[in-house]
Amino acid sequence: MTSTVRRAAALFLLPFVLVLVPALAPSPASAQLADVFAGVRNGGGWVGIPIVAGFGSYRTPTLPTAAMSIAGCVNVWGGHSGTWEIRAHESVLGSNLRIQAVPGRGVPFEHDFGMTAQVDIEFRWSEPRDTTLHLWIGLDPTLEKPEETCDPPEGD
Repeated sequence: MTSTVRRAAALFLLPFVLVLVPALAPSPASAQLADVFAGVRNGGGWVGIPIVAGFGSYRTPTLPTAAMSIAGCVNVWGGHSGTWEIRAHESVLGSNLRIQAVPGRGVPFEHDFGMTAQVDIEFRWSEPRDTTLHLWIGLDPTLEKPEETCDPPEGD
């Protein structure tokens, strides 16, 4: 995977890390930034995205990202079926991403953020039903081996 693809694939990570709390409701930016750093320290976590008739979306507020660099892996829970298309648009950088995710197969990423970020994300499931999309977001604070974060720790 090229560096450009890895950077693009990471566009959708920040909002997931920001919502590693039980609800998707936004909190003040300083608390969300604290959630990012807690997620990095903890090595990641599970995120649930509501899907209605095969579609879900999430929009982050503009957040301070302090020019941080992150690496890790996104993995759709293996109990899901079908395929998942994830489209992300980062409006501050003007970057776009479109990927196909397959349950149980991790997608490693790396990304360098600017001083702020705002991301719009759409999730499309190949099955037009309602569910909660469960994603493992693994983080590698060393930025050395994000592929090793693709599987959640035992017991998660």
